[in-house]
Amino acid sequence: MDFDTSRFGKITYNPEDVLTFTQPIIGFIQFRRFVLIPGPEGGSLLWMQSVEKGDLAFLLMNPYEVVPDYTIQVSEHDLAELGTAEETELKVYTLLVVPANPAEIRTNLRAPILINPKTRLAKQLVMDRSDYPIQYFLVQNATTPQHPSTGER
Repeated sequence: MDFDTSRFGKITYNPEDVLTFTQPIIGFIQFRRFVLIPGPEGGSLLWMQSVEKGDLAFLLMNPYEVVPDYTIQVSEHDLAELGTAEETELKVYTLLVVPANPAEIRTNLRAPILINPKTRLAKQLVMDRSDYPIQYFLVQNATTPQHPSTGER
């Protein structure tokens, strides 16, 4: 199928590749269908482009690249909602915010995006964990390593 986007121009995607969110992303209640598009220069970043609204796309990153001991809490209900019994079958990403000032690049460690590649189901998992910030600043934490839960350097 063809779809016009503001970021990528016209994209062609296979309907079988569409991710369907079981619950909407916070703040985007009416949009549940997205496709993944490789990020810049074949790196680990991915774009998640809405196939319902051409100017809606999110940049995703692998949280384990910045917080190697990052852990999520996935309930049996969450697993069932995503069509699996095994957490290891899920891909975990966080939303990346890239403002004009590169020093303010940040990700939300408290509400990761879970994707089951087999079922093409996804959800934003809002964790009740104060040890993971909603705004984890990548540049600041890369130059002065900081544990996300304590803020200690």
